[in-house]
Amino acid sequence: MDKGIKRTADLIRSLKIQGATAICRTLLLALKNYGLRIKTKNLKIWQKKFKENASFLLSQRPTEPLAQNGVRFIFSSLKEGEAQNVAQAKNYLKKAVEDFLLLSKDAAEIIIRRAEKIVKNNDKIFTHCHSSLVEQTLSQAKKSGKKFEVFNTETRPLFQGRITARKLLQAGVETTMVADSSSGFLISKYSGKNLMMDKVFLGADALLKNGSVINKIGSFGIGLAAANEKVPLYIISSLLKYHPSSWIKIEKRGPGEIWPGAPKKLKIINFAFDSIPAQFIKGIVTEAGIIKPKDVSKTAKRIYPWI
Repeated sequence: MDKGIKRTADLIRSLKIQGATAICRTLLLALKNYGLRIKTKNLKIWQKKFKENASFLLSQRPTEPLAQNGVRFIFSSLKEGEAQNVAQAKNYLKKAVEDFLLLSKDAAEIIIRRAEKIVKNNDKIFTHCHSSLVEQTLSQAKKSGKKFEVFNTETRPLFQGRITARKLLQAGVETTMVADSSSGFLISKYSGKNLMMDKVFLGADALLKNGSVINKIGSFGIGLAAANEKVPLYIISSLLKYHPSSWIKIEKRGPGEIWPGAPKKLKIINFAFDSIPAQFIKGIVTEAGIIKPKDVSKTAKRIYPWI
């Protein structure tokens, strides 16, 4: 296995690189650099090595359709180009990676502009973990002069919520953090009228065929509380995260993240993600508009037929 690919895999697996967008970008750039330095003039050997290393990188975080779709886009472009030799294949690879990253960037800009309009003056908005699209949406809303508050979770066990809190505070957004376990109570009417949430904004790691969404562990409970209290929950995500199935195997991470040095006989389940059922979701803010969960599959296939 290539040393550069192994190094990238270690960074992704250890969560030194976090977030679907960052993982996708890092993975695609690593693949591009690897593909350009493969030393062979045999096209079939080049294709075999490239495919093996792409599969290896994708296996590090199986719940990342954005990266999977990025690789799918590359292979679709290579197939369409019908390279006759390795030099052509390398040129097609370079262009495909650049095209996909630009596609992803353009989609994000459209989504942020669209999602920012949902934020209203005096809103109390709840969010969880760290979604770059959610964070940038809220920062843009503040830049537009809107006055609102954000409540976010610390997001155990790796505290990604601290990233969100720091970014929002830097943008001048009034931000309050809560423990993950208090999310449902905070969203409920029982926490008090001055703490009633107006909206919930969540990102997504995957948009599934049945309209459900895979996101950071804790999202199910937040969605359940929001649905029970009739607080509209919006998913802010690109359709490039679409996965053409109704379920993805949920990744489990090491018990040491939960309790380093735990008693030897103690069993620990450390789910990295969970599922938000379609019925909990008011709308999904995408590059194709604010759509209902039931419309995710047909919309994704319409604008990205190669998916």
